[in-house]
Amino acid sequence: MEQDANMTGSPGTIKELAESYRSGSASPVSTIRASLAKIERLGRKFNCFITVLNDSALASAEASEERYRKGTPLGPLDGVPVAVKDVFYVQGVRCTAGSKILADNIAGYDATVVRKLKDAGAVLVGTTNMHEFAAGVTSDNPHYGPVLNPWDTTRVAGGSSGGSAVAVATGMAEGALGTDTAGSVRIPAALCGVLGFKPTYGRVSRLGVVPLAASLDTVGVLSLSAWDAAAMLGVISGHDQTDMTTVDEPVPDYVESLSTPFNGARVGIVRQYFHEDIDPMVEENSAAFASRLREIGCVVEEADLAGIQEVYDRWLVIRRAEATAFHERWLRTAPELYGEDVRSLLELGKNVLAVDYVNALNARPSTIEGWSELMRRFDFLVAPVTSIPAPKVGQSKTMIQGKEVAVYSALNRLTLPFNYVGFPSVSIPSGIVDGLPLGVQVAGRLFDEAALLRLVHAYEGRFGPYPPPSLHE
Repeated sequence: MEQDANMTGSPGTIKELAESYRSGSASPVSTIRASLAKIERLGRKFNCFITVLNDSALASAEASEERYRKGTPLGPLDGVPVAVKDVFYVQGVRCTAGSKILADNIAGYDATVVRKLKDAGAVLVGTTNMHEFAAGVTSDNPHYGPVLNPWDTTRVAGGSSGGSAVAVATGMAEGALGTDTAGSVRIPAALCGVLGFKPTYGRVSRLGVVPLAASLDTVGVLSLSAWDAAAMLGVISGHDQTDMTTVDEPVPDYVESLSTPFNGARVGIVRQYFHEDIDPMVEENSAAFASRLREIGCVVEEADLAGIQEVYDRWLVIRRAEATAFHERWLRTAPELYGEDVRSLLELGKNVLAVDYVNALNARPSTIEGWSELMRRFDFLVAPVTSIPAPKVGQSKTMIQGKEVAVYSALNRLTLPFNYVGFPSVSIPSGIVDGLPLGVQVAGRLFDEAALLRLVHAYEGRFGPYPPPSLHE
């Protein structure tokens, strides 16, 4: 995509917006009107929304503006335009999960995280386009059309939370929610040049979220900064008595934790698996990122982590079995309503043996224990997010160092191990190669999202904001 001299400017952050509301230099109503106007101009171009909530968004903005007028805002998200992936139930709004099967599905209640966002005053501007049923990594949707990368509209935005990443990258929303089963928050964040944060499994409720694989699915945040991610995570995190997968673990004040000085950390680079079969440009980008970590006081060393290939194999068994179990009824009664790629993947789950599924689940505790043991020597692990930059729309194969690799694997192979062990992981914009952004992921200890946020905050403070894409409006 050629560069446009008339850039729309950098999208604003939640922190900047909250400060402007408090000072009176901006208002929720004018901001939401501008957000909806941008969705009208750019949403169709990049095909990143499925449902736009014009009327309810303006009504919420008016209520927010009244609170600011009275000096009683609900917090930093009050009046902020936020989007949610179209797997989150929003009461009275259709929730399609990017599918034809659920095209007329109207949510009867708010997902827990949606309710929490509303209670914090966030303004939902719409539900975002995605890979069908969150069962892929490109957001090339056969029913609603592909989500297009704002850096190059011939390329995918990544998935499955592609629409959420594009909405944030282009400033249609200041923050967005996605889901991450194999990297579906971190992958589109990396390919679109935004921050993608997957918290610890069990940190955030999934009640009211259409599942892919329940024991792997994690609600995550897409934003432009660590501060913004901290503000959103602080709102949506916490134990939910109606979701037995959530953990009753205290939730720190993530925003306040950013005021704690970052005094460096021990960072481990795992060469085996994570640095095999990756594009040389990705390798070079990751090395540059590691050097920048050293500049902010980190000690970066090699780390050994045995058995990662087995982790991939076990993740695959769990993902296939659980996704196919959820879809069994529709696969039996309406297989023709699925896109070909999603149906093919779901059909593979029928071949998973019960003993293999149980063994994959039973191996998780010992694997988590082994990885946690490594994390006693390191504060963080760092690895590329994807093996390649954003591929072309419709591309199914890619060449990496003379070897043909499936795009599906090239995009999710490096992220999914952290879903299996449940560690929090964040995709940080790390560079631009041939006009396309790349991301590096940093994983932390279980339930220590605050430490990850402090690292990202320190990194941003040293190396500045990431440039937005140039947009043709």
